[in-house]
Amino acid sequence: MTNSFCRYSSEVHFLLSGCPQPAPRENNQGWKIQPNDFRSNYLPGQHPRVVYLLYEIRWSRGTIWRNWCSNNSTQHAEVSFLENCFKAMPSVPCSITWVLSTTPCGKCSRRILEFLREHPNVTLEIYAAKLFKHLDIRNRQGLRNLAKNGVVIRIMKLADCNYWWKRFVAYQHGEDDYWPWNFTSYIFLNWIELCHILLVSRHLKKMLRVKSNQNPRKRRFGKSWQWC
Repeated sequence: MTNSFCRYSSEVHFLLSGCPQPAPRENNQGWKIQPNDFRSNYLPGQHPRVVYLLYEIRWSRGTIWRNWCSNNSTQHAEVSFLENCFKAMPSVPCSITWVLSTTPCGKCSRRILEFLREHPNVTLEIYAAKLFKHLDIRNRQGLRNLAKNGVVIRIMKLADCNYWWKRFVAYQHGEDDYWPWNFTSYIFLNWIELCHILLVSRHLKKMLRVKSNQNPRKRRFGKSWQWC
């Protein structure tokens, strides 16, 4: 272990099998991903097999750790992070930000909720470059369940791409800014679809409840409407 890691071992314990070591210092550039890897995975019009998960952990004492992981032959990137990159005492508060090349699948969403129930002092915010198989009802429901349980889910905007580029990419001199202008339409379409997934379901649920209350003949079936 490095000295910088040992400094904070009293606050949190990490299991570092399968993930790069945390990098709390900005002057340590060796942990960052390569520019071509970021471009090929985080452009919303690209669909590579490798899914990257950049993560930022902000501890209650002000410490910030940034690093990344990816999927492997047996685990999606989200599960890899939860099982290999993060092992903390439940009593230690922190906020986690994920920057994913795609949104979580339905199965990973369930695993994320299990993790959050085990760590009630942890909050999670997800930025994604694009939606993962968004027509699959299991994936759509998974995103809804995350949102209903307090997970913030966002589609990366141009400014977000530039922000995370500066913090996670080992770019060369002259590549300080990253603005994928040619993909603004993809960003917009992904954002619209995510809004549809998260907001329309809430609207339908509210409408069905209102209708059931307004119709006396259906009022006795009120409980059966609660699943929507």
